Amino acid sequence: MTYTYCERLMWAAMAPAAFRYLAGQEPGWDISALKQRSKRIYRQMVFRTPNIGSMMKNMMRICLAGGMLWLSVYQAAEGNMSEPCFAGMVNASMRSPLIVAAFRGKAKTAFTRKAQQKRAAAASSADAARNPFQWNAEFVFGRDAEEYTILYRQCGLCALGRQEGLPHLVPYLCALDTMSVDWMGGRLYRNKTLATGGDCCDFYI
Repeated sequence: MTYTYCERLMWAAMAPAAFRYLAGQEPGWDISALKQRSKRIYRQMVFRTPNIGSMMKNMMRICLAGGMLWLSVYQAAEGNMSEPCFAGMVNASMRSPLIVAAFRGKAKTAFTRKAQQKRAAAASSADAARNPFQWNAEFVFGRDAEEYTILYRQCGLCALGRQEGLPHLVPYLCALDTMSVDWMGGRLYRNKTLATGGDCCDFYI
């Protein structure tokens, strides 16, 4: 991938909240140095990750950029970040005002038939078989505009975790799904995920 406005936007929106959280949790850390190492690793991670298309053509690029940001900070901590601290950082950065506002802004249009048709059209990626960093899913229309199901058979964040040797951290990234659906005015019910060994991520929204 190339380092585009998508990756720059995600860093600007999420990194400040992540580092504020870490400064409060780990007062002995040099947050300025951590930030510099993280940004360097983030850029390197972007460049070594296969391309999945631009943000305008594939909105899942935003999710992948978020995953790269979080894993880059973990790597920059050089073994000093616990898994609970990592989970807290993910949640704190998701609660960044820009991120919350972006999802709440979708609340009026998220649960419509038009929105469902758009999701159905984007669910299955044409090159998913060749590119494990693509998401691939089956979309199931609901009984009305206010419910639907998505069965994810392939997840780019899982591929990212494997690439970086950090698959055990990927389940913590799944928190973004529940939070984002809540902010759009919905409720996510999920029994299994690919990240925890399931055969799919079963989203009933």
